[in-house]
Amino acid sequence: MMDTSNAIPTVTNTKILDSCIVKSKSAMRDYLQELRASVPPEMAVCQRNIESQVREWRSHNFFYRIHIFRSRTKDVDLELKQAWYRELFCRIVSFFYFWDND
Repeated sequence: MMDTSNAIPTVTNTKILDSCIVKSKSAMRDYLQELRASVPPEMAVCQRNIESQVREWRSHNFFYRIHIFRSRTKDVDLELKQAWYRELFCRIVSFFYFWDND
């Protein structure tokens, strides 16, 4: 069982504190699935596609790793409604995240 105590789930957002600690796609998926199992189904983490959330998380980690906006990218806010251009941006940036196996 994974510790998800650093997550703050709401119906519109899921904030994960110190999300930069989790580096691999599979660990991110596992974390989100564990969190989904522990919250009511109306929470944002349950409503949004896991792969989309992982891409956004990886884009935050990317910027954290290259020391851009570190104070804002050490945590991630996975909002329920994401603008199309932000989703596209996360898809592109997530592609360049190569630290899965640190």
